[in-house]
Amino acid sequence: MVDLALIFAGFILLARGAAWLVDGGATLARRFGVSSLVIGLTVVAWGTSMPEIVVSGYAAFEGRPASSLGNVLGSNVANIGLVLGVCAMILPSILLGRVQQRERIWLLGSLAGLWMVCGDARVTRPEALMLLVAFATYNLLVIRSPRAVAAEEADQGGEVQGVSWPWIIVMAGSLSIAGGAELVMRGAVGVAEAIGMSDRVVGLTIFALGTSLPELAAGVMSARRGEPEIGFGNVIGSNVFNVLAVMGVAGLIQPFEGDGASAELRNALSSDFPVAMAFSVVLVALPLLFRKKVGTLPGALLTVGYLAYMAWASMDLWFPAR
Repeated sequence: MVDLALIFAGFILLARGAAWLVDGGATLARRFGVSSLVIGLTVVAWGTSMPEIVVSGYAAFEGRPASSLGNVLGSNVANIGLVLGVCAMILPSILLGRVQQRERIWLLGSLAGLWMVCGDARVTRPEALMLLVAFATYNLLVIRSPRAVAAEEADQGGEVQGVSWPWIIVMAGSLSIAGGAELVMRGAVGVAEAIGMSDRVVGLTIFALGTSLPELAAGVMSARRGEPEIGFGNVIGSNVFNVLAVMGVAGLIQPFEGDGASAELRNALSSDFPVAMAFSVVLVALPLLFRKKVGTLPGALLTVGYLAYMAWASMDLWFPAR
């Protein structure tokens, strides 16, 4: 009961923090004449990805690399299949986000880089540092891009509507998300251990779903409030954040080395990495397939695909020898 109460309280903090992030991020976009997509790729993505940092960092500190990598890959799949799928059913035009070639390259390139880093079944501190440097470079390029300025928003003049003190709202949202993630993680670990889940399944399901709730809440909120580019940019930015920043921080805290860690990393790369890459390719292709009009079917298919993946991943619970 205590574990379930922690999970419930954590979900409340996650949802509330995500709402603050969307409100604060939208206000910042209007106030500084920055496009909503860039705010989604950066500020909102950083805030909603805080749980992945907390959960994967804690897992690395505890010497559980399978949970760290499983959380990253599972969260990326959840962001695309669950978050984007649900949001696309609410507001189909979210799939028409103005994604540039650079974002597509970074989304797929970050996963390719993760494969190269983990290819030898270990992650050293220098390799983790390289991931963090790549993440800093990505954000610098996004922020300094000429298309970051939203002319249609800047032309509105001096009157800017939105929440007061947006930076404080964004920070409060990030802290609320981090606290909620900690509560969810503690409760979920207790429940998972009680029913005998493996570290890999815990990372792919409970951790991944729990830490993707901020993206889901932020995406749904942005869709309902007519800010689809914040939701779409948040999915892309969060996935790049997960691969480069989350794995970078986890690797710095505790390098993934040793026979046990190597076996777990190989297992995750062979079974879960292809799924994460496949969902990323779908995300890249969707705006190209639906340039002008899109219905609710693509969102429904994404959601069904995610649920099917969760059912497959959870088979370890009943068939641990798989």
